[in-house]
Amino acid sequence: MSPLGRRLRGHLGLAALAAFVVADVVLVALALGSTAATPGSAGSAPRPSPATTTSPGPAAGGDPAASQGAVTGGTQTPTPSFSLVPAPLDVGVVAVDVDTAWRFVVGDCAKGGSTVTITRDGGRTWEPMVAPFDTTVRIRVRDTGGAFAIGSDDSCTPRFRLAAKDATTWGSPMPVPGAWYRDPSDPAAVGTAAGTRAKPCGDSAVIDLGVTDHSAEALCADGRLRRSETGETWTGGGAVEGGLALASTATRTLVARMADGCTGVAVVDATSPDTALGCAEVDLATVEPGQVALAERNGQAWLVAGDTVFQSSADLSEWTAATGSSD
Repeated sequence: MSPLGRRLRGHLGLAALAAFVVADVVLVALALGSTAATPGSAGSAPRPSPATTTSPGPAAGGDPAASQGAVTGGTQTPTPSFSLVPAPLDVGVVAVDVDTAWRFVVGDCAKGGSTVTITRDGGRTWEPMVAPFDTTVRIRVRDTGGAFAIGSDDSCTPRFRLAAKDATTWGSPMPVPGAWYRDPSDPAAVGTAAGTRAKPCGDSAVIDLGVTDHSAEALCADGRLRRSETGETWTGGGAVEGGLALASTATRTLVARMADGCTGVAVVDATSPDTALGCAEVDLATVEPGQVALAERNGQAWLVAGDTVFQSSADLSEWTAATGSSD
């Protein structure tokens, strides 16, 4: 494991940190459902090799999916023949504001490799941080700058950790309270707000999991969107064929996908999947399956595509690559 991927070990002897952890636990129940969360992937799931394929077939499982042609200029065009295969995310991005974002590599339960970096200057530079786990499947950053993370070590048992501002140190691992996350040991399973495990896509993989204050939304491998308030029952939320990542807010769901007319990754509203809101131009040959992540907070959106990080304009029509994305 690289130095960037090593987590803090041992007992936390500082009284100040202990006091922080005790006080922060009281806030966990209010914080767990926040929109400022970007899920990672099941770190132990096999990752497909890069491939040139046609888009996935029609959505299954009883949720009718409209014909999902590719998009350009707000009109429907034939589905592109070249496409990244949707795969459980190996990366994550957490939008904080116009200047600040966190990005992380999920890692693997057995092999480790999770890393975390932060930018405070709009993506021009990225600083290494302490990774909370061998594999990290969710990070949520609160308005105060504090954070929590969900992940696991080599046992692949989900655990929960709290951190002070900018995560200079992480508290001791503890059992996960009722919270949304993708299970690090099963790409089809998610942890829920009810403290249970669910399979919103059946036996199919969950590509991404978006979380709001009141619900969660799963993007399935076949493009279906499934929503739930507790995780006990899931309802259909439409479909975005070829969906690579999603960002859920209280007012809309954004999905990253391929599109004709976009040399890279297009971003669409799930309610109108054939109309591109904008295009992040990137050489797709440099992007592997599972390496596209999307996040939005307070109207500011960030997108990761391989080694490149993009920021959006206010209306999402323009996506600009941040200098230093590959640092």
